[in-house]
Amino acid sequence: MPLSDPFLQSALEQIDSPDVIGVGIVGSYARGQESKYSDVDFDIFVSRLPENPYDRYTLRYWDNKLVSLKYTLLDDERSALTDPRRAGWAVPGLRGMKIILDKDGSMAALQKAAQEFDWSPLQPAADEFAAEEIMGNAEEVHKILNGLAGGHESAVLYASWGLVKNMLEAVAVQRGIMIVSENRYFDLIQDSVGRDSEWTRFFRAAWGLDPGGLQFRQRGAAALALYCLSAEMFDGLIPAKHRQVVHKTLQSIREAGYS
Repeated sequence: MPLSDPFLQSALEQIDSPDVIGVGIVGSYARGQESKYSDVDFDIFVSRLPENPYDRYTLRYWDNKLVSLKYTLLDDERSALTDPRRAGWAVPGLRGMKIILDKDGSMAALQKAAQEFDWSPLQPAADEFAAEEIMGNAEEVHKILNGLAGGHESAVLYASWGLVKNMLEAVAVQRGIMIVSENRYFDLIQDSVGRDSEWTRFFRAAWGLDPGGLQFRQRGAAALALYCLSAEMFDGLIPAKHRQVVHKTLQSIREAGYS
């Protein structure tokens, strides 16, 4: 059900203070996709963050609804539009935000900036991030190989979890995918790469998503295959300074019989 005016008025009375610049509703209630179990997400823009870090994000129950209260600096949210790792999340949220308090017009200006957002200036930094992820996750590859060689289930699963998560982010950032909802994060990335692609097949195997639940050895092997495919996908972006690490890592995967 949509939020009632009395609920919003009561919420503002509890949220507002001299430090508050504006308040917006984001998430499912902003998109009109709320359900019985949806929480109400309030983004609270302030000139000064609460002193206690634990008060900067908290949950409450108001009028029998779970309420999320996130405090953020206006300038920090504006800077998200210049950061490829943050923009994919920030832009859709700001575009769809329902502004319920805007003391000086700053909220409307921020939303307008999100509506006019252009990804292209961020592409070079997004490409660099993807290349850095391929290089940096060589360590996770070696942990998986070590765990597989020693039959260490926990080591394989933990390193596979980290590698897969990082490859997902590398794809999302490099392609400038706009995350309209965290509930669709996995869907959007698979759709972008291709549901029938090898990359998606090995992602699903490494994550244990398909029926039959693969054992840790198969999941580790799938994570290694995902790394190889990601390195191939971003090969043209990898600078000379990282090529030795990437090539040696791919060689180790091949020599261990996982490619």
